[in-house]
Amino acid sequence: MVKQNKKEKSNPKRGMILSEKKNMAGYFFAMPVIIGLVFIFLPALVQSLMYAFCDVKIDFGNIQSKWIGIRNFYDAFLTDSDFIVLFGNAIQGMFFDSAVIILFSFFMSNVLNQKFAGRGICRVIFFLPVVLSMGIVADMEDANAMFNAMSAMEESASTSAFDQLGMSAIFSITRLMDLMGLPMTMTNIIGSVLSNMYGILNASGVQILIFLSALQSISPSVFEAAKMEGATKWEEFWKITFPMLTPSLLVCVVYTVISTFTNPTYGVMDYVESQAFSSGKLGYASAVSWIYFVTVIVVLGIAAGIISKRVTYLD
Repeated sequence: MVKQNKKEKSNPKRGMILSEKKNMAGYFFAMPVIIGLVFIFLPALVQSLMYAFCDVKIDFGNIQSKWIGIRNFYDAFLTDSDFIVLFGNAIQGMFFDSAVIILFSFFMSNVLNQKFAGRGICRVIFFLPVVLSMGIVADMEDANAMFNAMSAMEESASTSAFDQLGMSAIFSITRLMDLMGLPMTMTNIIGSVLSNMYGILNASGVQILIFLSALQSISPSVFEAAKMEGATKWEEFWKITFPMLTPSLLVCVVYTVISTFTNPTYGVMDYVESQAFSSGKLGYASAVSWIYFVTVIVVLGIAAGIISKRVTYLD
């Protein structure tokens, strides 16, 4: 009897503790994603990898594949000039757009975190492009009479006396910067940013929200202690604000890189689709998509590796 009681005490029946219940709730909500990943995404990923090394033809619903090794990858890098151009532009655009989006989001989140009249309305305005349909806004821009009039005036002013007086530069930022004598590199960068301002604003809403949440999580007592020690606003930013935003910076960089790589304006995604379905080169399209996918993974790994070494986590 004594041994039996000791055995019962050593293996008591107990329910799940709070942390285990939270873990179970997390697995329950993530279950649809896990099921889709295991039974839909991973089989398709493996199948596309196999197609990348094959010559694939689709005949009346039947898929015929013939193993050709790395021929598709060879053609992508050394034969297909269209893909090389699109791929190079996508890489260049990813670095430029990601840097501009991160800097813009970081700056605007710090501005929106300040106390001023109408702060809530401004936050809604900057996050509104994420919610609105891009097609609706584009239609509104096309219907803007003032915008169309300025564009038409700029196009027709090249051979007129109006252009000789330099007045058309009012409607063209790049021309205005040329007249000011700014370097061509700076002119191209500023002109590219201004011409793509709507795209930058549309792609910065989530990042602004992440940075803004991180800024609001910093305790005001930290800044009060810094002021007591005589720290300036510049020192507070670099010694307190920026280090505590580095975890959010890592998240925003990963999110932005993935978002910019899948940007349809680069043309790579449309090119893969046209090769697969319009040209009937399913194997070649798979190889091109895998080149693009591996490039995304490599860029993400390099960016995350560099930033993670400087991330500050506070316990």
